[in-house]
Formats: sequence, C-alpha cells, structure tokens
Amino acid sequence: MNLGGTEKALLALLNELDLTNNEVTILLLEQKGELLDQIPHGVTVEALKGFEKMRPIIFNSPRSYALNDFRKGNVLNAVKTLIRYTKVKTGNSWHYNYIEALKHYPIRYKTDIAVAYAGPSDFISYIILNNVDAKKKFQWIHFDITKMISNTKFGNRFYPYFDKIFCVSKNARDTFVKTFPQFESKTEVFENIVSENLIRQQAETGESFTDDFKGIRILTLGRLSEEKGQRMIPAVVKRLKDEGLDFRWYLIGEGKLRANLEEQIKKLGIENELILLGLKINPYPYLKDCDLYVQTSLHEGYCLTIHEAKIFKKPVVTTAVLSAPNLIENQGDGLIIAISIDGIYSGVRELITNKARREKFERFIKKPKLKSSEKIESLIAK
Repeated sequence: MNLGGTEKALLALLNELDLTNNEVTILLLEQKGELLDQIPHGVTVEALKGFEKMRPIIFNSPRSYALNDFRKGNVLNAVKTLIRYTKVKTGNSWHYNYIEALKHYPIRYKTDIAVAYAGPSDFISYIILNNVDAKKKFQWIHFDITKMISNTKFGNRFYPYFDKIFCVSKNARDTFVKTFPQFESKTEVFENIVSENLIRQQAETGESFTDDFKGIRILTLGRLSEEKGQRMIPAVVKRLKDEGLDFRWYLIGEGKLRANLEEQIKKLGIENELILLGLKINPYPYLKDCDLYVQTSLHEGYCLTIHEAKIFKKPVVTTAVLSAPNLIENQGDGLIIAISIDGIYSGVRELITNKARREKFERFIKKPKLKSSEKIESLIAK
C-alpha cells in the first residue's frame, strides 16, 4: 500500500463500500506501505504467504536458476528449470514462472467477487484466476496498456476468463480495446472514485508551505520515477529562472529519481527555485495553497492528482497523457501540452506570466461529477 494513485483509488473505493453488509478481504503481495493504516476498519488485510520465495521465481529468468543448480550439483532441479525456461522462451509467455511459484499455494479463498485490482499485472491476474474460487472475476486496468505491456500473449490467453474488465478512463478503455478488440463487449469504464469532502477535510489539517515566498508557487505530486517525467523539470526551471520569472516549483514524493534530480538542481544552480519536499502522507494543504498544478507524466491511465487539483480549482498544466482529455478541457480549464521539455516550458511559462489566463481557468474549472454510490452498486450487482 505505497503512496500512489492506484492505492489511493483503492482506499476511496473501500470507503464507499457498505462494510456492514459486505465482507471484504485485501490480499497484498507484501503487507507494508505508507497507506496501510488507512485501510478502513472492517476490511480484512492479508499478505500473500511465501511471496519472498516466489519473487525471484516470478521475476528472474529460469536460465540463471538452472545454471546455479548445475554449479551446486543439483542436476535434476537444473533440468526441470531448463524445461521451464524452454517453455517460457518458445511460448513467449512468463506465466510458466507463475505456475512454478504458486505450485504449493492452494485455493484459499471462496468469494462472490474477486478483483485483480492492481492491473495490468499478469501475476496478480493469474492469482485471481487460478487461486481464488469466485462467482465473478473482474480485471482492473489503471494505466495506458500500451505503455505497460509489450507482450499481449498473457492477456489473449487469460483475459477471456474475466467476467468484466474495467478501465479507469474512456481513453484508457479505447486503447485497451484497440489492443484487445476481442474483449470490447466485456470492457467498461469505471473512473476512480475521489472523495471531495474527505480531501477538503485533510487540506485543513497538517503542514503546508513554510517559507515566506510571495511569487507563483508551482506544485507537482507523485513518486520520483521515470514514468512521472520529473527528470524534465530542472531544465524547465533553469529556463524560467534565466528569464527572471518569480516562481518556485515544489515536488512532493520520493523515489529512485531523487538522486538525479538533486544532481541536476546543484549543477544548474536552481536550489532556490526547485524544492524537493519529500514524501507527504497528506499533500492536500500544499495543493490547496499552491497557485498552479503541473503534471509531467510520460503516461497515465487516470491521473488522480489532476482530479484532486481541480477540487481546489487550481489551473492545471499537464502533458498529453492518455487520460488528459478526460480530465482537462484544453484551453478551457487547463493546458494539455507536449510530453517534452519545450512543451512543459511553454505551458508553465504561459500561466506564470499571464495572471488573467490563470484566473480564467480558475473560474471555469469543471470538477468531474461522480455518483460513487451508484457506481458501487452497479459493480456489486454485476
């Protein structure tokens, strides 16, 4: 339960469920993460038993295991592993590793509805299909599937066994259906639930900006990783600084890209203009108090943070990810720009320098209208 959009969307879904009349169990690969203690009371939480031993089998090539067994003199094991390696290579399908990893894992759950929620994830989908006894099985797609998978063989083979496939935005569904046209009739849009009241309550508690800066505050939320696109931000900040513009850009999140960002910040001399705030369990006071929200992602199925920024009527600049047109009316209540340094620079510069444009966006921001209770009822009734 890391601090991410998929996990936050799951929490919102759980908070909408009627837990007095429904029994809900979450099966995690690992029982950890910043949002673990935010799972609602009444939800049973379990971790996949033996996952630490499964992990290398799932993700590593069988060839390395076979060579290691040969070195140790475990010839029989090595031969069995080489057979699995041959199946993986010739069949171009990784699911043979899942069979090996789960061969001693029994069907432990009997339920009405089983959901492969963190999708697309082939291993999680395989668990739901093969290790859960359920009347209905649903697959959830949170991302642009063309950016997440390069081999469609698993989906072609196993997605037929799901009763429904839910995509988190219209564009995500369109892309999914283009990739898997045979599943069009069972694929629907189920947008992420966002609790506006809860987010507004959280925005009134906790810390926000502590400096005395009076210029334009720009905010970007998300883990510091390649797919979120923050690597492009320092170059944009340098160009804006060299023009003498009065702004500070704050990043909330942690991740593998932090060291690279710190190096770029120092090299470009932009320590005062680009601030890494680290991980914030409650980022909403910052979102409420910023002047401009910028999303720099390379791909998104449904950008939850854009939805959250619109709750506070913040002008948004977002890269042209898959779900951007489902969330932003370009030139109407925000800007959709090219996924590039030049694109981000142009969009951010326009809104820093054009106060009237920012104010216009703020006046005309359209918050998505979600009838979450009806959506939940329709899901359970499927």
